[in-house]
Amino acid sequence: MNPKNNETVYVNVKDMAGNDFVCPLNELRDVKTIGDGELENCFEDDAVGRYAGQLKIVDNDEESG
Repeated sequence: MNPKNNETVYVNVKDMAGNDFVCPLNELRDVKTIGDGELENCFEDDAVGRYAGQLKIVDNDEESG
């Protein structure tokens, strides 16, 4: 089995207050609007820097359309 196939893909999102987060794509119903409950599995954008080499982050426009 190829481990790349099971790799979690993350996407940049904003909450209703305009704060930036990085969330697992498979945890979101819609990348354009995110609810408080969906933020439980997300990282604040400021905290992602230390994991940048370990996370696959895609542009949310690529995944939504």
